[in-house]
Amino acid sequence: MYRRDLIICDRCQSINKRLPLAAKEEARCAECGAMLYSSDVGLEYKILSWSLTALVLFVLANIYPVISIDIAGMSGSLTILEAISRLYDEGFLFVSFFALLVLVVFPFLLMSFLFAFSLFAVAGIEKEAAKTLLLGVSVIRRWSMLDIFFISVLVAMIKIYEYARIEFGVAFWALASFIVLEILLVRMVPVGQLWDVWERRYHAA
Repeated sequence: MYRRDLIICDRCQSINKRLPLAAKEEARCAECGAMLYSSDVGLEYKILSWSLTALVLFVLANIYPVISIDIAGMSGSLTILEAISRLYDEGFLFVSFFALLVLVVFPFLLMSFLFAFSLFAVAGIEKEAAKTLLLGVSVIRRWSMLDIFFISVLVAMIKIYEYARIEFGVAFWALASFIVLEILLVRMVPVGQLWDVWERRYHAA
């Protein structure tokens, strides 16, 4: 049974009592200190602007090459989709399919769902559709792994920077900016806080 006065910590799964907060206050778990929720009036407007920006950056990150490498006069560059296609051509079917999901499909769906949810919430329309989108966000948010891919690219560049000329493309900076926005939207905003937005905007019981 759902208890509006209780909240479960995402980190340690302990049950905490939900208390009213003043403006800009945060509630933290009594067991592990993780943030449970905060008082952020107008959060839906922030999500709307951040998710729209993230979608634009995501498109740029997939259109242009992430980096260009020149080694002894031999140069090459790949977009994320081209890298996945190369894996497929080399016979790594499962790896290429998994990479397509976690690097392209899930990040795009995550930001699309957040954008659509915040748009509906701001307009106060499509109550059930907004609820379905939040359920989708709750599932997909764990499967977006662009941050891991970005770290892998940085590690690879560190290993070859002494004997290769590396140029950072538009997609590199777009990808870095996208990951920052994803962290703000997904890692720093608990799902429970999104449900609070849904209840406030639609006056749910």
